[in-house]
Amino acid sequence: MKPIRFLTFVFLLGACATGTIGLRPGESTEADVLRAMGRPAQQLPGASGTHTLVYPTGPLGTQTFMVAVDRDGRLRSLEQVLDEEHLMRIQTGSSTQDDVSRLIGPPSRTVDFTRRNQVAWIYRFRDTWGYLADFTVSFDPRGVVADKVTVRIDPSGNRGDGR
Repeated sequence: MKPIRFLTFVFLLGACATGTIGLRPGESTEADVLRAMGRPAQQLPGASGTHTLVYPTGPLGTQTFMVAVDRDGRLRSLEQVLDEEHLMRIQTGSSTQDDVSRLIGPPSRTVDFTRRNQVAWIYRFRDTWGYLADFTVSFDPRGVVADKVTVRIDPSGNRGDGR
C-alpha cells in the first residue's frame, strides 16, 4: 500500500471509530450527531438553551469529544478535548469538579484517598509527543482541585524502578 493511501486509510479508520465522519458545524443537526455517535455519556446544559453532548472513548480510549449544540438543534462545534491545551486550563486551588467535567468530560476511572480526604479523577490521553499518559486531578472535600499530575506510560511495561 502506498504511503498516501495508507495515511488516508488510517485517518478514515480513526474518523469512523469515533463516529464523527460527515458531521459539519452549522449544517449537521443534533439528530445527525446522535445517529453518527450514539447516546452521549453526559449532556451538559449551557446558556440560552444550548447544550453540550459529551463522548468519552475511555476507559482505554484516549479521546473525549465535546459536541456543542445550539438552541435550534444545530451542531455548533465538535472538539476533541483530552489534550495538554485543555488540561493546562485546570487550575489548582480554583477549578472545581464541575469545571473539570465541563472542560474534559467524565474520568475514565476514580480513586478515593480516604486518609487524605480526596478523590482523584484519572484520564488517559496522548500527550503532545504522542506518548500514552495518565492525567490525574485530585479534589479536596469541597470539590476544588487540590493537585494535578501527568505521568507517561512506559510502552515497554517497565515500572521505572529497575525491576
